Amino acid sequence: MKILLLQIKRIGDLILTTPSIRCLREAFPDAQLALVTDAPCASLLDSIAVDERWIYHKGAGLKGMAGWGLNAWLKRRLLPFRPDWTLDFTGSDRSAYLAALSRAKRRVTFARFRKKPLRKLIFTDFVRSSVIERHTADHYTDLLRPLGIERDNVPLDLHLAGETFVSARALLASARVPCPYAVIHAGTARPEKYWSPKRWAAVIDFLHAERGLVSVLTGWHDPLEKQHLAEIKSHLQCPCVDLSGKTNLASLAAIIKDAGLFCGVDTAAMHLADAMRTPCVALFGPTNPYQWLPRHTRCVVLRAGAVPPFEPRQSGGSMPEISAAAVIDALKEILT
Repeated sequence: MKILLLQIKRIGDLILTTPSIRCLREAFPDAQLALVTDAPCASLLDSIAVDERWIYHKGAGLKGMAGWGLNAWLKRRLLPFRPDWTLDFTGSDRSAYLAALSRAKRRVTFARFRKKPLRKLIFTDFVRSSVIERHTADHYTDLLRPLGIERDNVPLDLHLAGETFVSARALLASARVPCPYAVIHAGTARPEKYWSPKRWAAVIDFLHAERGLVSVLTGWHDPLEKQHLAEIKSHLQCPCVDLSGKTNLASLAAIIKDAGLFCGVDTAAMHLADAMRTPCVALFGPTNPYQWLPRHTRCVVLRAGAVPPFEPRQSGGSMPEISAAAVIDALKEILT
């Protein structure tokens, strides 16, 4: 059996799709799985248990494809694959086009996309699952129901190669990072998720003074994120190591795996910490942790304007509502 998986949303969505892939592997161990995902996710693909990995480039279509047109690359890869099943987790026009192109006998997506143009012609199965009432990972596993799979709370599933750990540890060694260390991931693509630089500095100073942990700052090349990290460092009373922009997704996951602690905002790095089972303190503001929170046992979630247990339609607050003292208390809880 051949199964095509279409997940061309954000990095976090791809990570939260790995439980579905795990379920498919367990239910159909001999199945051939192919995954199409977005270009920013490319460095993580070797850590996902699929047989074929294809990259979608927004603005240019599928890799090697100009716009919506067919070309030799697509004919060599997608058309001959001829899956028995195509599962569209994304719900976009691009993913629907790829689902139609796959010519699978069964093409599955969520019922909430049914009213979009041509969806009734493209898909054979529409699965009812609430994107609000379900954790996102469970929402994605709901898409497997037509294959006879119904499961909840399946762990995230990433498998890092040995050489990934070797290169990550070499990077840490070159930066003279001692073990144990803490990973602080303060940046995000959404400015409304940013927390106060002074409060981040207070947390980092606490980890150094009270727990003897050097903090490793991780992040990407975004200028706004770089400025945010620079402001954090300007308020520090202790040393830290800034590795922002020096890792890809896989090496970031390896650095988080080896860390004694992860503390960060709601972003892809938080999901990597969940997948790596690293003790975690996660900060949420406008987004609802009910749908996105890490679910491994050594995790504390703080949300502005709300306290656990979180509800699916619960409103949050702005990030400044989370105090440094609350985060430090959560760190103490995790570290003991």
